[in-house]
Amino acid sequence: MESWGLCVCMGGALTSRGGYAKVGVVKWRIGLAGFALGVATTLGLTATVGRGPHAAAPATLDHTVFDRTLEAVFARYVEPVDEQRVFAAGLRAMLTELDPHSHFLTASERKTLRRRADGGTTGMAVALKLDRSGDPRVEVMAVAPNSPAAKHGVRPGDRWIRIGDREVDELRSQVELELLLAGAIGDELALALQSPDVPDPRELHLVLTETSSRAVESAIVTTEDGRRVIHVIVRRFSRESGDAVKRAIATRRRAIRGTVAGIVLDLRGNPGGEVDEALVVADLFVKDGVLTRTRGRGGRVLREEIAHAAGTDAKTRLVVLQDRHSASASELLAAALQDHHRATIVGERSYGKGTVQEVLGLPDGSVATFTIARYYAPSDRVIDGVGVTPDVVLALTPTMPVAGDLDVGLRAAIDVLSP
Repeated sequence: MESWGLCVCMGGALTSRGGYAKVGVVKWRIGLAGFALGVATTLGLTATVGRGPHAAAPATLDHTVFDRTLEAVFARYVEPVDEQRVFAAGLRAMLTELDPHSHFLTASERKTLRRRADGGTTGMAVALKLDRSGDPRVEVMAVAPNSPAAKHGVRPGDRWIRIGDREVDELRSQVELELLLAGAIGDELALALQSPDVPDPRELHLVLTETSSRAVESAIVTTEDGRRVIHVIVRRFSRESGDAVKRAIATRRRAIRGTVAGIVLDLRGNPGGEVDEALVVADLFVKDGVLTRTRGRGGRVLREEIAHAAGTDAKTRLVVLQDRHSASASELLAAALQDHHRATIVGERSYGKGTVQEVLGLPDGSVATFTIARYYAPSDRVIDGVGVTPDVVLALTPTMPVAGDLDVGLRAAIDVLSP
């Protein structure tokens, strides 16, 4: 039998006796009559479930208990309750508790993110990560050339400790981070940054500009022994990036007018983006078989993407260059080429992000987004939380590559292509 009681808080200690927490009672004796006033140890409504001394199992929270508690709060809280605000806060807390990529957006927050697509940018790709203690941190994954962030010396691997007036440790989801970075062209954003090689944090004021950097860049590199290599940088997978890679390779082939010693696909600092575009690139070099698959609850396969033989380049030697900031769609590309023995992966273990989210639209215009599946490589190894292990391990300094620039990473990739 359940009993529901209203308790007034004055302080004390909670005790747990199976099921719901039962409040300890402090007795105050007032006057000669010794009138006892029960004082609860916590402020609010508490429920106790009387199961007797021989209860077989403790009670658990369920839909019924949740609904009754909510109704009690709405009916008896000391001030009238804004039900919409409580519902939104509850959904937000519930979803962000699951993982950093599940979240809730109100209708107004959703509009803000939509405006961001046509608004200003800092030129950074950033990710909300949880450290070993579970505390959030914001790390810069990539910096676009000539962007506001690049002009202020921001580098991959830097960490933000404050954005505007919000401390990073207050954030609970990636979308909260994106909302803080959203703004119109010309808006100023104040940030506090900590670089790994500098002891003290510094304050920056970035003026948001329009996106100007290209997603795909390429160059021809001639080695000391006269071999010619096509270097293709994919900074992110945005709309038509796959076709852009295809055009870049074709253009460089025509310019070479001879034997191509190999292709280096440079994915350093690539935070991901459109998965379909990454698979377009994988399909250029793999003639058949699975490119990637998604598995939902219980390991059930939800979807598989299959390579097509038409137009496949199955002969040109290929190297993928990645670092610890290569994430999401770029990892799926690397894993597909690695599992089909089509490319050698050089660099560092990648970031390890590979999940699928469902977006559930709600009647008031708000949306609930939650993870429903994980991506797997063709060999059925999971990407999320693990990343892609390189075939040739190379420690890399966080930096944004320049097409044709023979830095340490590109030199190592070209060495792999040696006869």
